[in-house]
Amino acid sequence: YLLAIECTIYNLLVTMTTALNPSTHIITLKDNSTTHYHLRGLLRQQQQHDIQKWTQFCASVFAYKPSPPPPEYFTRHFYNDPRCDASLVRVMIHCPNAANDDEAQKMTGEIVSSVRIFRRTLSTGSSNSGGATIEAGGIGEVCTSPDHQRRGLSKILLKDAINIMSTSCDGVGDSGGMMSCSLLHANPEFRPVYNKVGGYECVPSKWSLVPIELNKLVINSSTDETNIWTTRQAIFPQDVSQLKALHTEYSEKRLITITRSTEYWTNYVSAELGESLGVLEDDASIVAWLSIRKRGDRYQLREFGADRNKHSISNIISFALKRLLGVALQQIGEDVHVDSEKRVSLLLPTFILSDMQQEKMNGANNEVGSNHEDDYSLFDNDSVVEENDDGWMYAVFDKSEPNVLELTMRAKDPVPHLIWPTDSF
Repeated sequence: YLLAIECTIYNLLVTMTTALNPSTHIITLKDNSTTHYHLRGLLRQQQQHDIQKWTQFCASVFAYKPSPPPPEYFTRHFYNDPRCDASLVRVMIHCPNAANDDEAQKMTGEIVSSVRIFRRTLSTGSSNSGGATIEAGGIGEVCTSPDHQRRGLSKILLKDAINIMSTSCDGVGDSGGMMSCSLLHANPEFRPVYNKVGGYECVPSKWSLVPIELNKLVINSSTDETNIWTTRQAIFPQDVSQLKALHTEYSEKRLITITRSTEYWTNYVSAELGESLGVLEDDASIVAWLSIRKRGDRYQLREFGADRNKHSISNIISFALKRLLGVALQQIGEDVHVDSEKRVSLLLPTFILSDMQQEKMNGANNEVGSNHEDDYSLFDNDSVVEENDDGWMYAVFDKSEPNVLELTMRAKDPVPHLIWPTDSF
């Protein structure tokens, strides 16, 4: 029995080491010449230097974007992630002198392609699936230097990442544990590639574009008996315990989404949202929170939640959105006042509109104020445009675990899928 255990442990360690091992790849170019590349993870023993090189590389590749992310963006994403692991940042090193087996070049040479594995845990909607969670590997920061594109480097890195994520062992990466599936977000032109190389399939997220008249966000303090409610900027880490508990109830128990630990809220969410996260308070208790961002000529709700068990008010979603949206838009620079004739467009998850409609159906009795029924008319339902996001894709490795594809597509009680923009990678 002990020998069997020892053999199992040995096999797991061998599998893990093999999955994370470096490898050399010889690529034939169009002129029939060859060039060498060395695939490895970032080096833990020189992590700071390797991370700096990698973040500068990522920033250089994405420099073509209208608002290109600086190296600090990738640095922040790595170090603020409680489950970051340098070995799970997979890179290709160009080794033109590989014929001489130049080991130094493999360690210090130029990074020309990258794929990062993000360790995440997915909720499955506890009311629909008994509270089960799924360990997942997110794929992000996929990029290749323009001088080395169309050589299949990203495909090699993706296959390497899939091999690591699907390895049936404990302890892959610092935080350990097998990854039962993988998820990524892809533009339409790349989705067939991810499907062919890794078996990824699209899982839609339902979003809606709604017009908002800025004058409808004005709160009339003389008639609105809601002076017990205050809006303010979120304070970290003081607000984390309340936000975490409310997010669990509002999102994790209802949706397939990324779960958030205390460390994730404290380190990652706080850095991603910064001063944009506003909260609505009642007697020092947070009842809702919101963050928006500008995306072209529209705004997107990148973070929202509310205490749906707040029995003192029957339309908490509508009530909170009106107050927090007005403050958030003013903070960005919109002129929210009663005489404004301006309309803005907001992209938000469709299930929030469903919540608001359910509130309207449910409840006439509201003990908070006399004019709160105006909150129901915040959005014109006749002008709502469906704008779903089909970019999230999943590959399933462990068929015995809850399956995202099946949970979202089953005929009875399908679980809505939503990765909040805060959690995107």
